[in-house]
Amino acid sequence: MTPPFTIEDQTDGGDDLRMKYRYLDLRRTPVMNSILLRHKLAQETRKYLDTQGFIEIETPVLIKSTPEGARDFLVPSRMNPGEFYALPQSPQTFKQLLMVSGFDKYFQIVKCFRDEDLRADRQPEFTQIDCEMSFIEREDILNTFENLVKYLFQQVKGIQIPEMERISYAHAMQYYGNDKPDLRFEMKIDRYVVTRKK
Repeated sequence: MTPPFTIEDQTDGGDDLRMKYRYLDLRRTPVMNSILLRHKLAQETRKYLDTQGFIEIETPVLIKSTPEGARDFLVPSRMNPGEFYALPQSPQTFKQLLMVSGFDKYFQIVKCFRDEDLRADRQPEFTQIDCEMSFIEREDILNTFENLVKYLFQQVKGIQIPEMERISYAHAMQYYGNDKPDLRFEMKIDRYVVTRKK
């Protein structure tokens, strides 16, 4: 029997066709490699954060709706007609509870759900590495996560990353007009003064 699309790296199947026959699409090398890469990243993230004194905590997915930021996805309750659970927008919902209880360094590799319009960097459902720390300074945060990035690239891809350049928010906005500039292109904004003719 002829498959609906060619099962090879550069397939002739469009997105809709590949999703309809996802069990065939998952046989393609690029898709398999992406799943294996995600697995390896998750395993190495857990190893690194464990060495840094973090513990992994799982928090509830069905929670009470909270008023912050994005809109919640709602899940109706069969046991309580007319009542709804909300899916968490982010795992920080239980942060204060855990930290007051004495869990001062913990992490989750966790699903987040946001019922809002799509943007280039926003999806309805995504996974995030969420870390929480108490009694820390700015340098603790920067060092922990710069070293996490270096560790993951080294362990997963065999790439050694040099020291990371740090720039201030003010510098980024002044020279790039963006708080997350792509420094590979070195395209700084030219500053000049326009004078009006009288």
